[in-house]
Amino acid sequence: MVLPPDPLIVDLGCGSSTLSIDLLLSLGGVDSGLVILIDFNPTSTPTFSDSRVSYLNADLLKPIELPECDNLCLIDKSTMDYILTLGPEAVTSYLTNNVLGRDAVYYCVSYHDEAFLGCIFSNLFESVEMVEVEREDGADAAAHKEKDVADDDNEAYDVNGNFAPNSKYVKKCYLYKCCGSGRGLWKNEEIEERIKQHLDEFYMEKNTMISEERVEELRRLFEGGRLKLEDVWKRVFDEGLKSVYGLEDFTGEVEEWKGEKVDGLRVEEVVEFLKVMQ
Repeated sequence: MVLPPDPLIVDLGCGSSTLSIDLLLSLGGVDSGLVILIDFNPTSTPTFSDSRVSYLNADLLKPIELPECDNLCLIDKSTMDYILTLGPEAVTSYLTNNVLGRDAVYYCVSYHDEAFLGCIFSNLFESVEMVEVEREDGADAAAHKEKDVADDDNEAYDVNGNFAPNSKYVKKCYLYKCCGSGRGLWKNEEIEERIKQHLDEFYMEKNTMISEERVEELRRLFEGGRLKLEDVWKRVFDEGLKSVYGLEDFTGEVEEWKGEKVDGLRVEEVVEFLKVMQ
């Protein structure tokens, strides 16, 4: 990210991320820039002893008043990914109340690529730039990750049995830089319907998970056996979809589909469930 001089950096839903503070420190000097960390749960936000950093407890789906600034930068690190799980109405509230209409540069870090999220942004902003970034689990994963079914296949452990993530643990994410808010093709009164239409089309048509190739891939993953629901969720869905379709969501829908509590599925059952989900 290249920030303008003396910016006001507003972190929308910062959580425990230190990204905005890191950006502030990268500016150098003690008088350059300001940071406002916004989160619904302020206890999770990072603490930093600097007069340029302030904290705000707020609901991002409602309008938030910000100070006047010539160089306003809005930072969204996976906040949009979460809000997408709440549906088109929530996405519309978030964008129209706190992003669109502001004279600002909006930076969004997401697991969703151009076909999914980039399409929404390109219709809401005058200009959108996107770069693909690789993110590794690294030391954090080694410290916190529990061994799962796929680890042995991925050769993720060294000869001493220590977790050592390899290239298969590299995740792709996308950095969007959006300018000219509110000057895209979609107008405020039609945004919610347009977003709903886009999400429906993407999941129902463009994100086909039941092609012949996909079914064969699933058979290889399952190796003819039966997997626990958590392992099914980990293996079947990519990082982008998992960020908006959590394990609890998957478990609840599977049990509703089966009409009973289940702890695992065979590959044939997964294929049938994905057809219903499609």
